[in-house]
Amino acid sequence: MSVAATPPSHPVFHTSLRGHVRRAVGRDHNPLCRPLDRVYSGLITGVALMLLVASVLAVVAAVLVYGAQTRDATQLARHRHVVTAVTTGPAQLVDPGAGRVREHAPARWTYPVGPGSGFVPVPDGTSVGTAVPVGLSDAGRPVGAPRPTGLIVSDAVLTGLGTVAALGFVTEGWFVLCRRRLDRRAERSWEAAWEQVEPGWSGRR
Repeated sequence: MSVAATPPSHPVFHTSLRGHVRRAVGRDHNPLCRPLDRVYSGLITGVALMLLVASVLAVVAAVLVYGAQTRDATQLARHRHVVTAVTTGPAQLVDPGAGRVREHAPARWTYPVGPGSGFVPVPDGTSVGTAVPVGLSDAGRPVGAPRPTGLIVSDAVLTGLGTVAALGFVTEGWFVLCRRRLDRRAERSWEAAWEQVEPGWSGRR
């Protein structure tokens, strides 16, 4: 009567990361360690390195976004001049279909390059003839306020998290694919070895 056998669990998954590194570089001299175990350790070491690289890239991406947006905000603030404008018409919604719910009103202002007019953002319910502050560029055209530091930090953090998530997803997919292939190799190797050992072990001829 033949005896069914199942392949042993891979000891590679019960080893610390340091042990995986030692095994992957051939410094683990355990006689029970198979070549396939070293390949598994190399795979896990590679995953750890990829996650480390992903973390570094996430920090770099966050710093780059923060730096770029900070420079843009500083540049805008340097060339933005706040003057007092007077509304010449009632406040109204501008392009509400696009989600812009802040009211704007027609207004006139005086600036060194000459008088100007246009639609400027105003508080809700602003009446005609109200004095409101408006930011102008060097050329006298209305410009928005520089991006707040809080939003810049939020963008940088989200960029870093997005980078980690994307690279982590790729790393996980690569690990799962490689592990399945190695599992199939382990099964074939175990079945071949069992075919040679089982007859003598079970007494079957």
